[in-house]
Amino acid sequence: MEVLDYSRSFIAFLSKERANNARIQVEARCELTVDGVAEEYWLVASCKSEDTFAEQNLFLVPNYDFCMIYSRDQFRIHRVPFPYDPAAMDAGPITERYEKADFALKLVDAELCEDNEAAVAATLAGKILIGRTEIWNADKTRRAVIEYPIKTMNAHKDPAYFQVDTGPILLPDFGSERPAIEAFDFAFIAWNVPDWAEFVIQDAVPACPETPAGPQVCHYSKIQVMDARNEIWTHE
Repeated sequence: MEVLDYSRSFIAFLSKERANNARIQVEARCELTVDGVAEEYWLVASCKSEDTFAEQNLFLVPNYDFCMIYSRDQFRIHRVPFPYDPAAMDAGPITERYEKADFALKLVDAELCEDNEAAVAATLAGKILIGRTEIWNADKTRRAVIEYPIKTMNAHKDPAYFQVDTGPILLPDFGSERPAIEAFDFAFIAWNVPDWAEFVIQDAVPACPETPAGPQVCHYSKIQVMDARNEIWTHE
């Protein structure tokens, strides 16, 4: 089958304010199916807030983390300032904020690792590893296939076993009533068997545990374990 070639896949937007073409590499994708209707979403790499094309002092102070999710016609900007403010998010039709968005998404043929031995052999041979994790809600009216490059892989040769630990990925919140693009969590994924996966989810937590009502930070801290179907695909 074909998987995304993450090293050569980018989404670029043309901003209306400064006519800036910003090209950002794709980190992960998710095909979300709701009541039989499927739509793809892409997470692009994180960057830091900046004064683009300034002569000096390029990074804004105070600074914040900045990343985006796209569908073919929608966008979401996710900001992580300190203190954390959940309202620091913009979402809507691409055409409302940008002149256009270009999707330079490259696909490549990949081979399924049928067992532990194949996954370990591909890891030790230095091949590119792509993870695919399928999850679903209780009544199976919502399904998601999450695809991601495996950046960190732990492998044991004899006997053959492994553990994936990688991210960030897009994790849909199946219980949310918000529009789909606003209901994704940012997470890292770990798994070492084909039928469940563990996620650590970015969430708001007190900056100081002793003062829970004080300022918050956004931290990968919330653990969730889900039934899943996990696969590893590989290509050169």
